[in-house]
Amino acid sequence: MTQPRASLRVAASQMTVSAEVAENVRAIRRTLDLCAKRGVEIALFPETAISDYAPALGRHRRAETWPDLRAALAEVALAAHETGVWTVVGCDTWHDAGWVNRLYVFNAQGDKVATYDKVHLTPDDWTYYQPGHESVLFHYDGVPIGLQICYDVRFPEGYRNLLHQGAQVILQGFYGAGGDTWKVPVMNAHIRARAAESGCFVVAANVAGPLQIVHSMVVDPLGLILAQANQDRPELLVADLDLGRVADSSIRRDYLDKYRP
Repeated sequence: MTQPRASLRVAASQMTVSAEVAENVRAIRRTLDLCAKRGVEIALFPETAISDYAPALGRHRRAETWPDLRAALAEVALAAHETGVWTVVGCDTWHDAGWVNRLYVFNAQGDKVATYDKVHLTPDDWTYYQPGHESVLFHYDGVPIGLQICYDVRFPEGYRNLLHQGAQVILQGFYGAGGDTWKVPVMNAHIRARAAESGCFVVAANVAGPLQIVHSMVVDPLGLILAQANQDRPELLVADLDLGRVADSSIRRDYLDKYRP
């Protein structure tokens, strides 16, 4: 009988994201090289790290740009294969005659193993994106891992769905930048609350400034911060997750036993 994994080394890349797709891809490649040297198994990048975030650009992306974004995704998949680091990265995606805000998961062979489309859209998002419709879980060496994007953190339902699917780790890409810096303590509290509610690890990767409304961080099953980035500059967080703490979480067991939908 195969023994469950005891730990998982993850990274959250707080990176500068620009309108230049090629520069974003180069930055992701450099980060994956560094992750490989540091023994990272799964690297998380921000929401729309490849394409940049349409509301921040302030214009609609033309459908004809999708082949270029698809080629950029192929480059990132190749980098995942070359470094052997599973890669979770955001990119605008043309789907069903419209754009969705999507997270991609590429394994160490560069294969796409999962995608997740942002379910909860901000008022600005609705101008540019169609909403997703379901929670998504993938497995890394037997470890169930869920996906969320930015504004999803305001809604515990997505986390609750992933918990009931058995998620032990939830990866959440953010594009939380702008002048509303009063949101910093609120958004940080949301991330920590979602971890404590579900008794799982939460890994959050935000863009690097110029002003941020959420820290990139790694939070444990009690809602305590294991690692947190500085604000307004690129930084790579690396953390080892003790997966035994999820299995031993009395909060998690209590929630599953006593939750009344």
